[in-house]
Amino acid sequence: HHSRHSFPTRRSSDLYHSLAQAKEEMLTQTKRAEKQNAGIRYDHKLIAIGYGVVQFQRKDCTLNTSYRMAETEETGYTNGCYGNDAAFVDISDDGNEVRFRQAGVDGWAAVDEVTLHNYYDENDVASINHYTATSHLLTHKITTNIAESSYANELSMGETGLKDHAYYSYDGHYFYSTFEDMIDDYRKGSHERAANKEAFYNYYQFLPHRSISRYAADDINWYVENYLGFASSSQSLLYDSGAWFIEAQKRYGTNAIMMFALAMNESDFGRSAIAREKKNLFGHAAYDDSPSQSASGYKSVRESILAHAEKYLQNSYLNPLSDLYHGGFFGDKAGGMNVRYASDPYWGEKAADFYRTFDMVMQGRDRDISYLVSEQPVTVYSSKKKDTVLYRAGAVPCSHLVLKQEDGWFQVRSDGPVHNGTLQKNSSAYGLKNAYGFIQEDLTNQIRILQ
Repeated sequence: HHSRHSFPTRRSSDLYHSLAQAKEEMLTQTKRAEKQNAGIRYDHKLIAIGYGVVQFQRKDCTLNTSYRMAETEETGYTNGCYGNDAAFVDISDDGNEVRFRQAGVDGWAAVDEVTLHNYYDENDVASINHYTATSHLLTHKITTNIAESSYANELSMGETGLKDHAYYSYDGHYFYSTFEDMIDDYRKGSHERAANKEAFYNYYQFLPHRSISRYAADDINWYVENYLGFASSSQSLLYDSGAWFIEAQKRYGTNAIMMFALAMNESDFGRSAIAREKKNLFGHAAYDDSPSQSASGYKSVRESILAHAEKYLQNSYLNPLSDLYHGGFFGDKAGGMNVRYASDPYWGEKAADFYRTFDMVMQGRDRDISYLVSEQPVTVYSSKKKDTVLYRAGAVPCSHLVLKQEDGWFQVRSDGPVHNGTLQKNSSAYGLKNAYGFIQEDLTNQIRILQ
């Protein structure tokens, strides 16, 4: 990252009749070998560039940036104060929208709401979202201000086969040795220049919420007291909370340590103002513009945990019948809870990092839960017959807990609660015995088993 030279954007003041024509010329004039970028300006604003970084606004952290997904037209939102940069891919033919990549999203955002920067200009782009591999361990470095050379987060992503090196990626699955290779691939919609041939998945980030943790209440309590160092509930509301996370897991079939990891992430380890004032460990209804006023209040910490499992997970984020459902895992902005739970594009990775740390400290009992990841939308059937659709999981990638594999089918745990082979919209319990479905093994779809 430090070997860049800074050349000014070519200031040729040629005028073009169409944006398409200007774009073609821009790509011709951009030369990687000389580290030379060409750009397109309109009304004095840079709207396209050969190798560039899209910066989301960070003047007011309560304001999100909206976008629409290139593939599905679905709308989403991100926040420049948590993930400041994205990869610049294209400009729309009318010049109104910029195509970018960030946190798994291939999307379009309004030109007026973003700023473009020359990747080669180190005065302008001092830091950029990237990864480092050291002794096969992958770390994600996240910047919240590209103008400064420091990184706000360094998250552990787990084991990788990649050689020791710095890598570029805006999806966390395919990694590139150079920024330019990544941009060239994004423009072609391919992964041919990636350093890894097979997509990488951060295990805890894609682990389904419907997995059952092997830890007990005492393990959670030990961790809070001995690893986090809290000796009473006045120091942290997580103190002595283990039994309630396990109770929620038993009643609703939602992984206790995933809920615990989320509580640590959302409540600053049980110490935030919202946690203290409202007994709300999960930031429920704490909207970006009025977090403390809008947040839900609970009578007790236990009530907050049970409400999270039932109302937020079971009947919303994990329920294919809910608008909030994008897959039952932490995920990123392309799939999982992160799509609608938080404006922070790396929220899912952060929650996963809390689970990883817990599991590493506590002997790794949850390290080998078997689940499948599909890179195409999958249909989950209620039986091994093709006319019995239980639900369609549209998020890509999506993951499901594998129960068994036979005769060309995976039996998986269903994300939503099931009664008599039918998905339930609202349910105050989750019967593990009935909550299953089937996904067909399909050679055209890259289904991978993670462990």
